[in-house]
Amino acid sequence: MVNGTFFFLITAIGMIRFEDFYTKLHIGSKCLTGGGISILLGIIFLKGFSLYSLKLGLIIVFLIITNPITTHAIARAAYYSDNENKHKIYLVRDDLKEKSIGELQ
Repeated sequence: MVNGTFFFLITAIGMIRFEDFYTKLHIGSKCLTGGGISILLGIIFLKGFSLYSLKLGLIIVFLIITNPITTHAIARAAYYSDNENKHKIYLVRDDLKEKSIGELQ
């Protein structure tokens, strides 16, 4: 559980320190997933293996599956939105510049 608290502390520091939306989204998704999983695993080991720990295990699987998908969806929506802060985005290579919203490749 200390490991999960460390992840959440790093997330809070990153949210304050980073300026760009995409870097804040990155630190939020990575560290909150790691922190949530660490805390849930700590609770599983603390309570022992039972039906309760099975439910927490399902929550861990849900976090592992949904957090990257939602982060990608939020980043894609932010990229295609008409945002007045687009000049603050520092992309080294923009692969999506010539593509329309509906294209797959």
